[in-house]
Amino acid sequence: MIVKNEERFLADALRSVTGVVDEICVVDTGSTDGTVAIAESFGARLKRVEWRDDFAWARNQAITMATHRWIFMLDADERLAESSHDGVRAIGSTSAAGRGKWIMCRNLSDEIKGSGAMTNALVRIFPNDPRIRYRNPIHEFVARDGAEGGLPSDKTAIEIIHHGYLTEVVRDREKAERNLRLSRSAVEREPDDPFHHYNFGMALLLAGDREGAAAALAQTRQMTRQTPRGFRAHALAALADLYNERDTDSGAAIETITECLTVAPNYSTAHFTHGKILAKRGEFHAARDAFGRAIAAGEHDAEQFVVDNEVAIWKAHSEIGATLMHEKRYADALKWFELASAARPMAAPLLVNRAKCHEQLGDLGSAATLYRAAFDAFKDEASAIEWVNFLLRAGRENEALDAIEACLACVSPGYQCVFLGTAALVHLRAGRESEAAEALERALAALHPAEARQTLMALAERMGAPDLVKMLPASVPARAPGLRIAYNPEQ
Repeated sequence: MIVKNEERFLADALRSVTGVVDEICVVDTGSTDGTVAIAESFGARLKRVEWRDDFAWARNQAITMATHRWIFMLDADERLAESSHDGVRAIGSTSAAGRGKWIMCRNLSDEIKGSGAMTNALVRIFPNDPRIRYRNPIHEFVARDGAEGGLPSDKTAIEIIHHGYLTEVVRDREKAERNLRLSRSAVEREPDDPFHHYNFGMALLLAGDREGAAAALAQTRQMTRQTPRGFRAHALAALADLYNERDTDSGAAIETITECLTVAPNYSTAHFTHGKILAKRGEFHAARDAFGRAIAAGEHDAEQFVVDNEVAIWKAHSEIGATLMHEKRYADALKWFELASAARPMAAPLLVNRAKCHEQLGDLGSAATLYRAAFDAFKDEASAIEWVNFLLRAGRENEALDAIEACLACVSPGYQCVFLGTAALVHLRAGRESEAAEALERALAALHPAEARQTLMALAERMGAPDLVKMLPASVPARAPGLRIAYNPEQ
């Protein structure tokens, strides 16, 4: 292992291999927390080095400490799956020839609340051989004598679970910035290596630079046309998805995903992306066929370099439901959402889309239960907006007032202003002028007065409520001194 300030994760990682491995060799690259003490409490042998912005170098330092014939590399934010214990033990009892072992790394994700995992294949078990070492400063891999293609290896059913791409972890560790820095440096140092361009594209995507990511992945596509690499299919699928986000790139998206499916015809992620492209074009029947192929391709997920596990489990089912909603076939859509929910009952889009179908079908009780369940589960702005809007549409205004109060702490200041302005309107229409004035005062306090007044004017216009406009103050108070003015008060 290589570690730095891993006291949050390290004990669980080491516990997951207790009784499975013969020795624990840890390289610490500058911890200032309790990491070292935790490692020592598990009997680990420890080596301290300075961090060099090079994961391969650090991993190779750990390898030199090993005294047994097989190496198993694990990160502190990973866990060896309990179901894989016997598989690792079995490898440890065999002779180490010149080949490594592929394992599946299940990367947990909370990008979609209530669900999420993407798996990638890694060679993490390999012979303890001085000619076998890691290469590349980031997204490093083992190779014999520095070969470009990596160590020849055999597939296994061994799985590790990775927590490092959960949103909180990425933010706290500034992982996006680190990955971007290291991958950019690798591209500058070795511009002819397509793997560096692929990693740079994925780092840009993680950092939110979608235009930059598309450019880097397009470069990867070009560089791997004549010499295909294992990451080519995922690069093409990600590039097609980025093209699909642009209103003007539907043709480029179709061309790219078609190329991807030629390279990897059993790739569920690619079929799923194809379906999304077709759905955006309004070709709903063809999109459903593509999503169906994504579900069928799930049986080949273990063969892929990188795959979104959730596609064949529920995402494709959900997208079929979404296309049926576009066609107002709500009963049919609900069947697909419920099928997906059997696998992921708390996936946020499924809760909301099931609620919308029930609402359209006139089952307001079931709709209310699901909208409320989504908010109770996630307490975020999206679920708050859906819940409050449903109650208003259903004419359940007193419940909406209670919901607004429950939601205020979960939404941005802009939506606090909108919610409280809506509460003022509900009170006003019920003849409760004092309560309306109080809600309006709170709405005005949620934002800078000028911005709040603009927001409330827009709300009143949309809701057809001139009486609400009359209650707004005619003038805008001066902004407190020392605060930056980010608007033109004359507009």
